[in-house]
Amino acid sequence: DAPFEAYAGPPGRIDVADVITTANSSTIAAGFVESEGGPFAYRCDYEAVCIPLDDTMTWDAGSGSRATKAGDVIWIPHGGRASYGSVGAAHFLYATFPVNWPEIVGWTAGEDVKDLNGAEDTGALDGVTLTPLDGPAMPWRTARRSSGESFEHAVVTRPGTGAAMTTMLLRTPTPVGWNLAAGEGLVLVLSGTVRLESGSSPAQEAGPGDLIWKPMDVPLRVETNGRSLCVSISSEAGTAALKRASN
Repeated sequence: DAPFEAYAGPPGRIDVADVITTANSSTIAAGFVESEGGPFAYRCDYEAVCIPLDDTMTWDAGSGSRATKAGDVIWIPHGGRASYGSVGAAHFLYATFPVNWPEIVGWTAGEDVKDLNGAEDTGALDGVTLTPLDGPAMPWRTARRSSGESFEHAVVTRPGTGAAMTTMLLRTPTPVGWNLAAGEGLVLVLSGTVRLESGSSPAQEAGPGDLIWKPMDVPLRVETNGRSLCVSISSEAGTAALKRASN
């Protein structure tokens, strides 16, 4: 139900729903893209993490062009190239650092549509990485709580390795709970359902494709209802990586 606006095209089209903006974040922006056709290529004068939500895209990275699957992680450094296409409509989540990417690229939602065909500098692919969800490069690690439940987590990008944002995937075979640490950050539910508890507010449930935003000083507990896959993204300036609950 995100508010999509036309961003680029034709030929093909890119529609953007900028959900997390300067109105509610001081660190990262986030939202959804629906694209059709391509290939599209443009320079990112900001850092970006993109997570495909379906299996219809082809994305270019420094290692070559690859078909993507839902849950793959694409990291684009500042000055890198976003380069992708699809047969039919495709959807992905994006997160950027800093938060004001529309100002950086000179785009106002609802007022103009970009023509990417005239771009002379489309950025470099050298630093762009694509980490497949189920590929050997995904750094899955298994952890077990004292009560016996186990889960897997994989940190794909993080400060200190050239990225400003931390991207962590969590995969749970059974119900498990975490507390979000202090700071700003988001959680994307890729599969399964999760229960959200925040202070005295009524508990809520989130399902596949839902985007959860945690402001800087708001405590939040995330509990999975069983088998699930989630992505957590936060920035160096407002770290909100998921922490395993102590109880």
